[in-house]
Amino acid sequence: MQITYALNQRDFYESLIAIRNRKTWSKWVFRAVPVLLVCLIAFSVLTSPRSQLVSNLIPLLALLLLWVVLLWASPWWSGRTQFLKQPSAQGQRTASFDSNGVHWEWDGGSSVVEWKTYIRWMESKNQVLLCSSPIQCGIVPKRALNAEQLSELRTLLTQKVGAGLRV
Repeated sequence: MQITYALNQRDFYESLIAIRNRKTWSKWVFRAVPVLLVCLIAFSVLTSPRSQLVSNLIPLLALLLLWVVLLWASPWWSGRTQFLKQPSAQGQRTASFDSNGVHWEWDGGSSVVEWKTYIRWMESKNQVLLCSSPIQCGIVPKRALNAEQLSELRTLLTQKVGAGLRV
């Protein structure tokens, strides 16, 4: 099976989010901490004397701001940087899947990666990620696949790499 597509900045952002959320506990920690901080802020507002309110709120608000940056801004910024500073990520690319592995071609290069190199594959809402390390993944956007190709790709990846993660 051969797929031709072009990556965009959003693909990189979404792949970073998928990699971060590959473990259930990490997905829920990123969601629970802001709620906990908001509860602590509300508790502080309700229980602190007026004279100490500002000094009690500043650290909690700083933590909340830091967490928001980690949750949303950091993956966005990193995805943007990776896309813009990596010329090989821009332009048309082709991924060919066969019984031996994946042949990646892009403007300026190509690589052949055997199936034994991949440690996992993940499927998110908009992408299929083929991971050769815990944080390095090849991105295949689902928009480049029709329903039949997606089903065929899932079957091939399950046979060659193992069960995939849905994130």
